[in-house]
Amino acid sequence: MQLTKFSDYSLRLLIQLSSVQERRLTARQIADDQGLSFNHLAKIAQWLAAEGYVTATRGRAGGISLAMAPSAINLGTLLRRSEAGSALVECMDAGGGQCLLTPACGLKSLLANAHEAFFVYLDNYTLADVMTFSPGMSALIAGLMDPVPNSPVDP
Repeated sequence: MQLTKFSDYSLRLLIQLSSVQERRLTARQIADDQGLSFNHLAKIAQWLAAEGYVTATRGRAGGISLAMAPSAINLGTLLRRSEAGSALVECMDAGGGQCLLTPACGLKSLLANAHEAFFVYLDNYTLADVMTFSPGMSALIAGLMDPVPNSPVDP
């Protein structure tokens, strides 16, 4: 199974926001920090805001921040939402695809069950767990980010 770029970038955005919970970041900052497409990341940020995962603030001091604690962001739920409409194989697509084997194939139900098992496993984990499983994540992200202009520098 392979996640879509949409899901991958959604997770990356949330991880970076989780590492700087007290600050707002712009989609441009995150895109630049991680070498991602700004246009794609901006659409993802809008979707995450509509889903309630982030809060978006416009204006000079605007940006995006987590709308809830990382421990409240369930990975299974997030990925079910972000992967909605993505088919593992052609016959699982909404239109059914063009596969000639579909009428008699037993693979579709097996793959559907495996796909759900993937989400069920991730239902046991949150964004906070991602940060806990890799204690170096916050330091890595801090190294990616440019210093905040006009912010005090630690001695």
